[in-house]
Amino acid sequence: MADGVADQGAKCPQTILTAAYLDGELDASAAEDFERHAKTCAACASALLEQRRLLCLLDTAFDRTFEKRVALPEGFTRQVKARAQTDMSGVRDARERRLALKVCAALAAGTFALLGFAAFDAVVAPVLGAARAGAGALGVAGHAAADAGAGAGVVLRAVGGRLNASEPLAILQWVVVAIALVLLLRLIGAYHRASD
Repeated sequence: MADGVADQGAKCPQTILTAAYLDGELDASAAEDFERHAKTCAACASALLEQRRLLCLLDTAFDRTFEKRVALPEGFTRQVKARAQTDMSGVRDARERRLALKVCAALAAGTFALLGFAAFDAVVAPVLGAARAGAGALGVAGHAAADAGAGAGVVLRAVGGRLNASEPLAILQWVVVAIALVLLLRLIGAYHRASD
């Protein structure tokens, strides 16, 4: 219906005067001309009718007397508030949380039962694959860290007894040992990545 009015309105250029006519923005002679035209033009008559319906609807929606005609019972707001508080009182209760958990578990079991084991495999198989991959990565990292620690212990024992007692030379020797340890750790990490 609204599309038909829009199509008819596109045929008559005077339909743009409808809102101005209803708002009283046209002078007396222009308003009379529009009234005469609207009696003969179906597009303008339809646009005028639609605009009047919209204005009536808006008047009803914003009319103060309409609010007075809808009378609420005495204490309505207080009763609604009390009922809402009573209904929400058990939400934070431990018993309520256990019940919600049981309902969720029952719904999940029902979903898997309805979908069948094929859907179960489709859901669980990717999760298990990701868990295996994560465990493998953690295993590689653990072996690399253990080998690096063992290598560092061997180097420190070998070097620790041979360092000079003079302070500047001892600092230089420790810096060289630290660089060697870093390089050793990188070498061990590269070895483990290449072997996997």
